[in-house]
Amino acid sequence: MDMILFMTRECTLECRYCYVEHKYGSFMKKETAFKAIDLFIAENDGIAKLSFFGGEPLLCFDLIKDCVGYAVKKAAQKGVDIKFSIATNGTLINSETLDFFEKYNFRVEISLDGAEHSHNLNRPMRNKKNSYKEVVKNLKILKQKAGQLSVVGVISPLTVPFISQNAKHVVDELQISNYIMAADYTADWKEEDLSKVLDQFLILEEWYMEKSRKGDIFYFSVFDAHIFSHVKGGFKPGNFCDVGRKICAVSEDGKIYPCVRFAGKPQRAESYILGDVDTGFNWKKCSEISAENLKPRHQCEGCSLDGRCTTYCPCLNWDMTGSLNEIPGILCAYESMIVPIADRIARTLFEEKNPSFMKKHY
Repeated sequence: MDMILFMTRECTLECRYCYVEHKYGSFMKKETAFKAIDLFIAENDGIAKLSFFGGEPLLCFDLIKDCVGYAVKKAAQKGVDIKFSIATNGTLINSETLDFFEKYNFRVEISLDGAEHSHNLNRPMRNKKNSYKEVVKNLKILKQKAGQLSVVGVISPLTVPFISQNAKHVVDELQISNYIMAADYTADWKEEDLSKVLDQFLILEEWYMEKSRKGDIFYFSVFDAHIFSHVKGGFKPGNFCDVGRKICAVSEDGKIYPCVRFAGKPQRAESYILGDVDTGFNWKKCSEISAENLKPRHQCEGCSLDGRCTTYCPCLNWDMTGSLNEIPGILCAYESMIVPIADRIARTLFEEKNPSFMKKHY
């Protein structure tokens, strides 16, 4: 079972859309982290992924170094091949962290909402510094040091007018080849906001096809994830986010949850606790959560987009509706705009036998 260590609720930013509650002054202890790693190693054979999350996990960089050293030693004893990853806001990256990422071949997921104005709108620093500048100053060398680099941007109603500008800035100007854009579905979305979203992605439709025709190799999640879902014949619950069976998150106090959104809201998530690092997994509860997640999304029955959109994410569903398999309406509205554009792109480039597109998806 892959494991995410939720290192701290503390952060250097005050993001408008943060889902972590009771944010400040809570850190994982070494004893807790090592017990979690013991569980992680015990439940894995072959290849497994250990991830670091928060809050801002690099506030616990010394502990992360201890954890990686301990995990590598324990994994070697059992013959487990560990892949490490971290989700960070990028404000604490320096030469030491860069060298560490390189040494252990870390997959790094860094948050950047786009160009400077948009990023700073939603992601102000607590010390009032310019968070955009703090993130991008090490981005060039991070691309060389990380085993794999993904940049994640969040779209909110405030940044809707700049969606296309932000995508082009990150992919073209900052030369990031893997850009994941996702909406903050918890925001107060209005109908006029969604209309502007559509306009922006129509602009990006032309941009995507132009880049593909130039032979650029890039991944833009908004379109590519939906194209991929078609190529693979659609997805079912559990294909990606198989909570309770293939993935879990350990909070800073040692409780085990299905994923980080649950760890971020512990009071709401009490009924979803899967165990703790002292007593281990509650496998009966794990089975119950897994079974709940694998149930069909009945709201999707009869929909032509069933299996094509992100309704398979139980954590988002739970955060929005309180149920792993009840779909928030805003998600359906958003996806119903995006999937037809992605299909039109795919149909056009497939008919052209575009080399960049064919290499990416076939």
